[in-house]
Amino acid sequence: MAEQRTARLGRDVFPLLLLVAATAIHAPGNAAAPSLGEALLAWKASLQDDAAALSGWTRAAPVCGWRGVGCDAAGRVVTLRLRGLGLGGGLDKLDFAAIPALTELDLNGNYNLNGTIPASISRLSSLELLDLGSNGFNGPIPPEFGDLSSLVELRLYNNNLVGAIPHQLSRLPKIVHFDLGSNYLTDPDYAKFSPMPTVTFMSLYHNSLNSSFPEFILKSGNITYLDLSHNTLFGPLPESLPEKLLNLRYLNLSANGFSGRIPPSFGKLTKLKDLRITANKLIGGVPEFLGSMTRLRILEIGENQLGGPIPLVLGRLQMLQRLDIKCAGLVSSLPPELGNLSNLSFLDLCMNQLSGSLPPELAKARKLNFLYLFGNNLTGSIPVELGQLENLKEVVLASNSLTGPIPTSIGNLKQLTRLALFFNRLTGKIPPEIGNMTALQILDVNTNHLGGELPATISALRNLQYLDVFDNNMSGTIPPDLSNCLALQVVRFTNNSFSGELPRNLCDVFTLKALTVNNNMLTGELPDCWWNLQNLQVMDLSHNDFSGEIPAVKTSYNCSLESVHLAGNGFTGNFPSALQGCSSLVTIDIGNNKFFGGIPAWIGQSVPSLKILSLRSNNFTGEIPSDLSKLSQLQLLDMANNGLT
Repeated sequence: MAEQRTARLGRDVFPLLLLVAATAIHAPGNAAAPSLGEALLAWKASLQDDAAALSGWTRAAPVCGWRGVGCDAAGRVVTLRLRGLGLGGGLDKLDFAAIPALTELDLNGNYNLNGTIPASISRLSSLELLDLGSNGFNGPIPPEFGDLSSLVELRLYNNNLVGAIPHQLSRLPKIVHFDLGSNYLTDPDYAKFSPMPTVTFMSLYHNSLNSSFPEFILKSGNITYLDLSHNTLFGPLPESLPEKLLNLRYLNLSANGFSGRIPPSFGKLTKLKDLRITANKLIGGVPEFLGSMTRLRILEIGENQLGGPIPLVLGRLQMLQRLDIKCAGLVSSLPPELGNLSNLSFLDLCMNQLSGSLPPELAKARKLNFLYLFGNNLTGSIPVELGQLENLKEVVLASNSLTGPIPTSIGNLKQLTRLALFFNRLTGKIPPEIGNMTALQILDVNTNHLGGELPATISALRNLQYLDVFDNNMSGTIPPDLSNCLALQVVRFTNNSFSGELPRNLCDVFTLKALTVNNNMLTGELPDCWWNLQNLQVMDLSHNDFSGEIPAVKTSYNCSLESVHLAGNGFTGNFPSALQGCSSLVTIDIGNNKFFGGIPAWIGQSVPSLKILSLRSNNFTGEIPSDLSKLSQLQLLDMANNGLT
């Protein structure tokens, strides 16, 4: 009987076991084994999660419903995507053996993940994507990563990884995207490094590679994107590169030590859209063949020693959006043909030896956003046609020999944020149309021959931050509504002939950090609201005709002043007490005024960083305070021509 009961019990229990097993397999919400959930929770417990991004990771919720966790139909965890969640900590507490089916691990952009990358990741035999980019991981890349036979994408860029690139990585059979950029990696053992024929994206930029052009790359014939910039690679650019890498679309070799000429064979890179080889040691001029590379959108070959002219054939590059040949020793005029570049948005030819005039034809490049011609020998006037380039955002024509007036058409440039015309020979007035340029943030016309008054329309520039008109021949009063420019940070009117008083409303420009109006003919007293300018760091009112006492501080004053120049005026009264709260002061120059009374002892205690103290040619009397000896950083002390004892 006992044997019959046992047999019957076995027949009854066996179907029940099958049912339980089937239920377990087909219930994705609960399918992740307890060991998996506990493994992920143990890792979570080791992390810093200030934003509570993983607050939903609890035992009360199914693992497959947790944020960033993806499961397949069988309930196995196959993806872990925790990109940009602000997580901190490491990977050493993550048990990779608990997630053997994982195909994607994406922790990019957390920035605070750190520590070494564990070799145990290599246990993930199904892993196709590993993205640990933009974090703080350090130490070497584990050679065991070469065992990740299913890996298609490897992204370890923007970390602090060190050591030689493991040669084992070159044997990844399916790798397509290979990005180790922006680390501190050194040359691999090239003798053991194999070609990588499956790779299309190769980025090793901003590392410490120090060799000639890596041979294995020339044998990796399917690369379309190659970035080796910001290393210390040297020697000639390989003539065979176009033959070996026929499909290149993007090539960046900038900021290395490559030398010699740009090989003529590069003209065969007919699919190339982006060529960047700036900041090397290349010579031999700008090649004519570049004009036949009609798919180019970006051409950056500056910061070399190329020399020679700008080829007219560059005007054929109808797809070109960005042309950068700055600091290249070019001896050339500015070809009118560049106006044919109908898609050009960025042109930088700074710091060359360009001569002649600005061609009006340049105005045909209507998509131009940035025009940089700083530091050349350009002459003639600024063409009126420049005002047709209504998409311009920045114009830098400084440090040339341009003459004539600033054209009124400049007022059409309503998207312009920066206008830099300093160090030229411009004449006439600043046109009132400047007030139409409401996006303008920087207006710098210093060191020209401009005259007349500052146009009142300048007060319409509500976004203006920097106003530099020093070293000109300007006159008249400072516009009373200049205070409408509430974003102003730097105002420099030095070495002109401005007259009248400082506008009282200037006190309302709380953002002001530097005000230099020295060497003008300004008069009157400082407004009593002056110390409202609590962000002011540099104040130079010297060599004008100001008078009266320096206003006292009426309310609490958080002084930011580092440099005060009041010399050569008619200021009177006691030593300015408002400076007592200015603990960051480095320079106090109030010489050649009519200040009187004693020198306050607090100077030796309240301004410990003071390096220059000039009180000469005033009417100070009494004893020199012994506390001045506490100014340990003082380099210049001038108290001559007073009544001190």
